Amino acid sequence: MAIAATYFTTATVTSSAAQFTVSSTGYFRDLVITNAGTANVWVGLGSGLTAAATTSSFQIPTGGSLVLTQCQVPSSGKIFAISSGTTSVSIGWGSVVSVI
Repeated sequence: MAIAATYFTTATVTSSAAQFTVSSTGYFRDLVITNAGTANVWVGLGSGLTAAATTSSFQIPTGGSLVLTQCQVPSSGKIFAISSGTTSVSIGWGSVVSVI
């Protein structure tokens, strides 16, 4: 399966910071988080989350993407990210381009 993403935000990540809050009215497709930088990034998602950590968050290596389907993304959930250096994280909606 190939997924295309339309990114609506790109942020430079160093220390842990909120990157996006999921809205129940604006969520129509899969959520895609891509590490477009040169350092590893760790992301966490949750409505009560206050930070991301390298020991308890999901790691996205350089050039990698994480796809969260609608059933896995809670409304009002916050996405936090932290990096091992300075990297760029893009967040957007995904759509299926082809299924093989």
